[in-house]
Amino acid sequence: MSQQKPLTFGELNVGDRFIGRPRDGDDAGHCGLRGGSFLFEKISMEFRNSDMTTVENARRLYDGNTSNMPLGMPVYKILT
Repeated sequence: MSQQKPLTFGELNVGDRFIGRPRDGDDAGHCGLRGGSFLFEKISMEFRNSDMTTVENARRLYDGNTSNMPLGMPVYKILT
């Protein structure tokens, strides 16, 4: 039996909607396995995160706030 690999943010296309995959033990502050999850949309293929530059590559649909998501972050793609 082969093991499946989780989908990562870097594999999504611009316009794809997703939630960050909850991790066990992350119930305080990031919703974890017992809280709700915010729905995001990927808005850019770019990723830069250094002392000088951060690129907003995702938008939270709840309020329009933008974020910088790491390419390797496990996600669940949401089909609409």
